This record gives sequence, C-alpha cells and structure tokens, in this order.
Amino acid sequence: MKLKILTASAAVLAMLALCSCNESSELRLGTGNPGGIYYAYGSTLCSMENNTISVKKTEGSQANMRLLREDFLDLAIVQSDVLAEAAAGSGSFDGQPVDRVRAIAGLYSEAFHILVRADSGIVSLSDLKGRKVSVGEDGSGAVNNLTHLLTSAGVSASTVEPVNMSYAESAEALENGSIDAFFCILGAPSAVVSELFSSADVRLLSLDKRTVSAMTELYTGYFGMVIPAETYNGQDKDISTVGVKAVLTADSRIDSGRIREVTAALFEQGGSIRFSLSVPEPEVDFAVSDIPCAFHDGAAEYYESVGVTVSTAKN
Repeated sequence: MKLKILTASAAVLAMLALCSCNESSELRLGTGNPGGIYYAYGSTLCSMENNTISVKKTEGSQANMRLLREDFLDLAIVQSDVLAEAAAGSGSFDGQPVDRVRAIAGLYSEAFHILVRADSGIVSLSDLKGRKVSVGEDGSGAVNNLTHLLTSAGVSASTVEPVNMSYAESAEALENGSIDAFFCILGAPSAVVSELFSSADVRLLSLDKRTVSAMTELYTGYFGMVIPAETYNGQDKDISTVGVKAVLTADSRIDSGRIREVTAALFEQGGSIRFSLSVPEPEVDFAVSDIPCAFHDGAAEYYESVGVTVSTAKN
C-alpha cells in the first residue's frame, strides 16, 4: 500500500476543537492532537497570553499549514521540514504555497521516535517491509517524514503499510500487537512515549550514520540528533536519530503589535514552558537560526529590541 496524505480540508476542519481557554480569544492557534507536545505547548502559551489565544486541536503540521492558508488559523505550530515545503510550494504543497506564513520563533527540537515491541525482531528500517506502522493522524506530516526516512535508508515506502492513529491509539495498538511499529516526531522525553515504556516491553530503533547523512543531505529541515540513554525507563543506550524544529508561525496579516506581544511572552515568560513541559524554554539564538521562511514583522520588532536582526523578506 503506498503512503499517501489525505488533504481534504473538510476532514481536517471536522477535527478542530477548542481547549479550555477563552472561546472569544483573538488568535486561533493550530497545534496537534492532545497526546502531543504541540497541544500542550499551545495551552501553556494560551495561559501566558491571558487566554487571548484560542488553542485548536488539529491533525498536525500539514493540516496547520493548509488551515492557515485557508484563513481558519491565525497562528500555527509546524515542523521545520513541513514549513520549508509550505513556504516554497514544494513537496506536499507543490503548486499550492502558503504565501502568508511567517515565522515567530523556533521553539525546540523534535526527535524521530521509531518504537517497536522488544520481542518483534525488528532491528532496522529494512525490517519494516510488509509491516503495519502507525504514522499518526491524517495531516500530521509524519507520513511524509517516514517516506523521506525510508528513502534515505534505501527502502521503498510502498513496502510499508501505514496506519493512521492518534498517539494514544498508537501506543495501545503497539502494546497489544495490532501494529508492528509506532512512528512519531516529538520532543524527548515525550509523555506518551514515557508511558508506553512503563506499560509495555518496547524499544527504540537507532538509525545508522549513512541513513542520517543521506536524509540531512537530501531534504531540507532535518538534522542528526541523539536521544540520550535513560531518557526513557529501560532505554539503556543512546539512540541515533533525525530531528526537526518545532516552529511557531503566524499569518502575515496579523497585526505586528500583537505578534510582538506573543513573541515577547515566549521569551519573557519562558520559565512557564520549562516547568510545564518536557522541553527547554525558548532561547533567542535557537529561535532565529535555520528557519526556512521569512519572519513576521512583529517578531522582527521584538528581536530588534534585544539586538538580533532577522529577515522579513519573502524569498
């Protein structure tokens, strides 16, 4: 079965839901499903912004870019690789660029997690041939990531059977054996992965150097990284993998003063993120480096106030 992405906006919109923040919020923020860090990050940002941000449950990065393009979102958290394609009108966005997407800040690194049962006999990507692999919900972007990863390893994506499930469903399915692998892109440590390690006998696949090198050379927005040993209970060795950045973005038409406020909140109240989530608080150098699109004018104004210059010119 070939990997594919369902792009129908109506299906995506049916999944939108508000968090407990004020329903009359000014800015609509696209995140992900409640089992992931995007949703939790958005909820924390909502609190930092005095509930003037409405957090939307979505199917993830690709859905967020389409929803922003179609005026259903004002802000969105997105993987850097998906953002690169959306801004350039390439890959999954071939001929349909998200012209108004602008960066606010790179938030944190996300690691590729490839989870299998300890007794599965799966030790490399080639062992996934003919196997069922959860790739998250439709529109998450993970299916595209897995295609890139398999191609980098010399494995045909058509030999893997993708299954669309939420994180919670994926964890349960891997535990009971109804899928063979659970593929997700999350900040490490991730709560859903930690819980799975505690409830089931699972392990993470480590990528070889050739695959990591090929992927970072072939595709924009990826970099090699390591999930250190003991990140998860029972993980006794370092896991070599690939990562992306989670990037907070905005529609270019949003008032620059409002975006400056959001940007300031990220850095001036960043301790709330560090204490609430398992990711670092925002740091300016990380936030502005290797971002594959222009910055919003409001974000640029904040960075200028702290002595940092970013580009607001659309390539």
